[in-house]
Amino acid sequence: MSEYKQYVRLLLGADKYGIDIMDIEEILRMVDITTVPKAPSFVEGIINLRGRVIPIVDLRKKLGIEATEFTNSTRIVVVNMEGRKIGFIVDNVEDVLRVDSSMVDKAPGTSTGADNKYIKGVAKTAQEMVIILDVHKIFSTGEASALNMF
Repeated sequence: MSEYKQYVRLLLGADKYGIDIMDIEEILRMVDITTVPKAPSFVEGIINLRGRVIPIVDLRKKLGIEATEFTNSTRIVVVNMEGRKIGFIVDNVEDVLRVDSSMVDKAPGTSTGADNKYIKGVAKTAQEMVIILDVHKIFSTGEASALNMF
């Protein structure tokens, strides 16, 4: 019997990415972000989410994709990373993708370097390919420590 996984499909530029739905706490419309001096370059700042301070990371900057202006489609995807909430800014959230696990290939050989350890694999559908991200591996140990300051 096939095992299905669900991923929230999101856009960063023209490319489609997926995050395991079990890692996502909520999806927010863009809100005002308070900048934090001397924060890492990929950290846009912090927001107050129901009384909790949440660091906000521009996922484009973190993944080395050219940053653009925020639009009405820009969203903040709040994920739970080992009990800590972090918001990722993405260009758009499309829908939930339900994929048979046999349709997810491991990351290509060129993507298995230390810089790309956060790519779980590539989901193939009839229309497209979606890069599956492992949000628990996006940050290096030093970056994770820097985020713990918030």
